[in-house]
Amino acid sequence: MVRSLDELDGPLRRQLFAINGSIEALKKYWMSEGCSILAYIDLGDDGRWMLNLAVDCSHGVSFLRSIELPSGSYDQAFVCRLVDSCIEEIGEKIVVQVIGDVGIEKTGANLPRKRPNIFWTQCAASSIDLMLEDIGHICLIKKTIAKSRSLTAFIYAQTNLLDMTRKFTNQQDLVHVGITYYTTCCLNLRSLYDKRIELKTMFISKEWEDSKWSKEAVGKKFYNLVVSNEFWHNVLYAINSFEPLVEVLRRMGSGRRSMGYIYGELMNAKKEIAFRFENKEEHYLPVWHHIDFRINLYMMKPLHLAAYYLNPWFYYQNRHEIENTEIFRDALFECACKMYQDESTQEKIVHQLKLYSTDSQSFGMVHAFSTRMDVHPVSWWQLHDGTAKELSTMALRIPWLTCGSLAYEPSWIEMIHKEKPSWIKKFQFEDSMFVTVNRRIQGKAQMRDRDHVLAYLHRDDEPFEWLVGMFPYEAQRQDNWDLLMARARSGDGVGLAKLANKLFIEAEYVASDEESDEEAPCQSIKRKTLSGASCSKREKRPRLVKGNLKDDESEGSDGNISY
Repeated sequence: MVRSLDELDGPLRRQLFAINGSIEALKKYWMSEGCSILAYIDLGDDGRWMLNLAVDCSHGVSFLRSIELPSGSYDQAFVCRLVDSCIEEIGEKIVVQVIGDVGIEKTGANLPRKRPNIFWTQCAASSIDLMLEDIGHICLIKKTIAKSRSLTAFIYAQTNLLDMTRKFTNQQDLVHVGITYYTTCCLNLRSLYDKRIELKTMFISKEWEDSKWSKEAVGKKFYNLVVSNEFWHNVLYAINSFEPLVEVLRRMGSGRRSMGYIYGELMNAKKEIAFRFENKEEHYLPVWHHIDFRINLYMMKPLHLAAYYLNPWFYYQNRHEIENTEIFRDALFECACKMYQDESTQEKIVHQLKLYSTDSQSFGMVHAFSTRMDVHPVSWWQLHDGTAKELSTMALRIPWLTCGSLAYEPSWIEMIHKEKPSWIKKFQFEDSMFVTVNRRIQGKAQMRDRDHVLAYLHRDDEPFEWLVGMFPYEAQRQDNWDLLMARARSGDGVGLAKLANKLFIEAEYVASDEESDEEAPCQSIKRKTLSGASCSKREKRPRLVKGNLKDDESEGSDGNISY
């Protein structure tokens, strides 16, 4: 039942009052610790550009507003003015950084001219999602995803076959919805791989042999796919390429303050990928290439590097390498100059850094050594407030910062825009969105045991391509639409067989030309990326050696591939 304007106004006002009260409670942390403004651009399915603004501090995220940008595209100068007005509203002295997605780099270049003491960084979650996208364009992985999608679409297209599958998988679903397109791919590849024994058992069972699908050409194709060790090798190759990065996203979503960890976590993810490929360069170097490209582009910022330097967990494990690489100290000096304008404080920080790097005074005491690896950086630096007050103050502020947020998902805002009633007034719609998004943020934060890379709320049609076997824009083509309509008509076995066969053939065709530089369809990415930016912004770069699996009869164990 749709409420009228008058019926909506009273409850909305009460909820608005409650949300404003919770944000007021957070403002004391904004004042004492500083805060980050999250400024993300999202491109909706209807072609509208939206700027979403939120504030992040150590005790939570507060959504501020969503602003529709001029139609067709968006003006960087206009976006810059909107972000600047948000800084003015919050207070320049308490805003430490503005985190933007990778779609508004030019805004990040313009803003420091007016606000030189505020950092501009790219969202780490968006950057990692682009790493996953780049890795997903490796030919072997691209083809494996297409084949896996065709398999799940074949199973989910037919109720009786889906029931049979659930019987063999103990009622567990094959398909899950992630926060982005490529986290969805990783989750579903892992889901298929973990159920590979059950799927093989089903396809060689008498129940399958007696079914109509086993006698059809397309059913035989999927039978050959599922019992093929090569297919499962390729699935595991894709999982091992994606999963360590998805784990970084998962830890980012856990609520732990991420600025002190993100650079080190990405370095550890690279090591984990190499380990999973048994340190064979021909397999892990193509994946490393894509990760390094995005790290160099987006994650070599002063705050990221300074936070890594000031995290004792990473610093004391890699001290020799860090001290011999000037970029870390240079980044820390740049942060000190931005955060403290007086030269005396800057000089004290430089002196205290020497104590930190040489284990002098309190840094050399027994308790400092024993707690380096098992105490949070904030608690560890509090131990040294007497010896290095200025450096400790700086080190206590930087690790509390976020490097990106999974607190809310852009799809929430897009869904609200699409469901906007025609009769509602503008200010009431904005208030309704403000209340709805903040309530969802609070609800998501309370679900601490959930998997943080699973979508909290998802659309009815997600994940469309894993259920239907094609992207939404492909379904609009008349030939595909006719086949989908045939699928919708129960009992149309001919239509179902044609669709399944088409999906399998197209999956076979994907990435057949390994030298092709063809990009993935933009619509396949834009709706599910954290940034919402079009994939047409993907930078081109030279390709390295492609990762190809060797033929082997053994299937391999979880986490590692046998060669």
